[in-house]
Amino acid sequence: MPRFPEFAQRIHRLQPSVFEKYRTRMKEKRSFLIHLHIGDTYLPPDYQLPIDPEFLKSKPYFNRYCNTFGVDSFRRMLESKLNEDNGFKVEVENIFATSGATNALSASVLSLLNPGEEILVLTPCWPFFPGMVELADARVVQVSFYLRLYQEPELNISGHLEKYLTSSTSALYLNTPNNPSGKVLNLSQLRQVAEFARKHQLWIISDEAYDGLIFDKHQQHCVATLPGMFEQTLSIFTFSKSFMFAGLRLGYLVGPESAIRVINKTMVHQLYSPSTLSQYMMIEPLKKRHSWIPRLRDHYQELRDSSIRQLEIPVQSPEGTYFLFFSIRDYLNGRTYWQVIDELIEAGVAVAAGEDFGKDFGDYIRICFTGERPERVKLAIERINKVLLKKS
Repeated sequence: MPRFPEFAQRIHRLQPSVFEKYRTRMKEKRSFLIHLHIGDTYLPPDYQLPIDPEFLKSKPYFNRYCNTFGVDSFRRMLESKLNEDNGFKVEVENIFATSGATNALSASVLSLLNPGEEILVLTPCWPFFPGMVELADARVVQVSFYLRLYQEPELNISGHLEKYLTSSTSALYLNTPNNPSGKVLNLSQLRQVAEFARKHQLWIISDEAYDGLIFDKHQQHCVATLPGMFEQTLSIFTFSKSFMFAGLRLGYLVGPESAIRVINKTMVHQLYSPSTLSQYMMIEPLKKRHSWIPRLRDHYQELRDSSIRQLEIPVQSPEGTYFLFFSIRDYLNGRTYWQVIDELIEAGVAVAAGEDFGKDFGDYIRICFTGERPERVKLAIERINKVLLKKS
């Protein structure tokens, strides 16, 4: 069973990129080497693109395959960002470009889990992650976690997680700030998770999608930066959230070089590499991130506060992300849960159903308070109030 530091058995059956065996020698040759090994073209597109011509001119290889690990200048900018903002001490070799966090998470699952093995998934969780585990023929073990931390901040985390551990457990999925609850693990809580993983030699897949979207005086800490944790953690980031560019489908994975090479082996059989152009497009925003992310965070916090004030039922104030996640059990008023969901749709509001986030949340709903313009969100909450406070 591939507990840390081993990888899934399927990885050993996969052949690496056909050019991987020559990578070091090819790199040594630099400009002397004439590249005839990849099926590509020297010609730029022979048609006009809706992108600034000067930008394209400065990136002459924007239309071509990139290094399967990512564009070098993009990874170097990420190296700076991770070391300055997230507390890492990494080099380019520890960074791997992906097509969004979804791609990074899927490749991580396939690289770590054998069929039949178990991963502890702390819930509520992002709905698509359990499906990725199922596609790998592995098994999700749901652990109700984040909402409990709101209620019991001093929870004995190790003792709680021990109850779900079996001889088949090989990894743990962590997401802080958490979608959908907005819970941000403090340093003490994160240390307990790390201690548990070290004790049982578990890989950690750390979903850092909401990196930077932290409210009030809460602090974000990455589990991989804790002592002894970098080697057994895959940290996954995206440009879909704080960079507001979900349509770009760009993310990145951070981990030990041995794991990065294994993930690359998986990835070349999935999509080869993420968009070269998208990586070039994010270099400048990465440079300027400190000029606008704090402003964005403050705006989202204001939207959180105004949404909670307007909602006429009590909800837990999230510490990060851009969701409100709450139970409507006390507001069914003789209706079934799904009747209320239907009434919300009929009233003109689409919400996310709680059961998608874990088996313990069948009476919850999730709303995104940044998903539409503020006036539209305000109108939606008026409609939610009307439906939930409706008397039978």
